[in-house]
Amino acid sequence: MTSYFTINVEAVIIKDNKWLLCTRSKKEKHAGGVLSLIGGTVEHSDPKQDTLESALIREIYEEIGVKISIIDFVHNTCFVINGGNHTIDIVFLCEIVEGEPSPINPDEIESLHWMSTDEIRTNANSPSWLLTSIERASDIKKS
Repeated sequence: MTSYFTINVEAVIIKDNKWLLCTRSKKEKHAGGVLSLIGGTVEHSDPKQDTLESALIREIYEEIGVKISIIDFVHNTCFVINGGNHTIDIVFLCEIVEGEPSPINPDEIESLHWMSTDEIRTNANSPSWLLTSIERASDIKKS
């Protein structure tokens, strides 16, 4: 039996020592109502060159209406979401180069938050995988 992965890309966006996070809509099937990085799924229509980066730039613009530049690769993980769908998640450190972030679709993103690492660490809606991404991005930013 052939098994395929969904590929997801996410942005760790930093500005003035705060990280841009969203509260996912409670309507979302996976991790609804929790704090999250912003991103989405790589699509077949994304360019064949720099596919992951192009998909992330597109997703961020679609989700929060800003243009980003990608600074560095952070890490990747693999997980299984509801229904048994295997997903590879690839996280990039990014910065906003144009626009002010605002949720575009309330069915996907409930709200946006600029938070410090300590605020993320102590927030009850902050899953462990989010903090791992933030800490790894912070290490890259320091170097």
